[in-house]
Amino acid sequence: MKKLIPVILLAIITSGMVYAQGSLADALKEIKSKGNYDTLVYYGADFSRVRINDAPKISKNDVYSKSYPSAWIQYVEKELSPDLYVRNVLGYKNFLYRQGDIFEKSVAVNPRLITSSDNAIPADTLKAMVEKYKVHAKSGLGLVLIPETFSKPQETAYTWVVFFDIKSRMILYKAKTIGACAHMGYTAHWASGVVEGFKKFASH
Repeated sequence: MKKLIPVILLAIITSGMVYAQGSLADALKEIKSKGNYDTLVYYGADFSRVRINDAPKISKNDVYSKSYPSAWIQYVEKELSPDLYVRNVLGYKNFLYRQGDIFEKSVAVNPRLITSSDNAIPADTLKAMVEKYKVHAKSGLGLVLIPETFSKPQETAYTWVVFFDIKSRMILYKAKTIGACAHMGYTAHWASGVVEGFKKFASH
């Protein structure tokens, strides 16, 4: 039993690291150490890689994969107002909201959106996603929210907050946020977790 205790503790610590909630303060400090950015371009949310761990709803895949991504974007846009909230918490005087630049990619989810297990987006996949964005800005600091998993067993949304250099497409900082999902309906239930996760991130 004594031999098992260190193993159990290591598992708990490792789990905590995997889902560690980053902070905006840490992000801005890290970004500042890598370069100076006068303009921030916020690209909203990219739902193209999200998966929903909700086995009873798997039969709804075809309908849900086509209808909900755009509804989630609208919800996030409303609850995380680009001008009234995101601009203010980020503190960039030169701020642009350009969800439209990546909208088509953002809603192009896998037809097998709903699964029976949690999902993980590897670091190289995040990098490839950012590199493939066709954006209008040529330089500046980019920010995008990339939901990873909506977990019904945990009633939780896991979302990557990704800051990147628009010119080089190098990811400067990324953190996985955690948000509780407690609303009714598939739109508000899951998208509210994205919103809560970012607000936790922004408040630290």
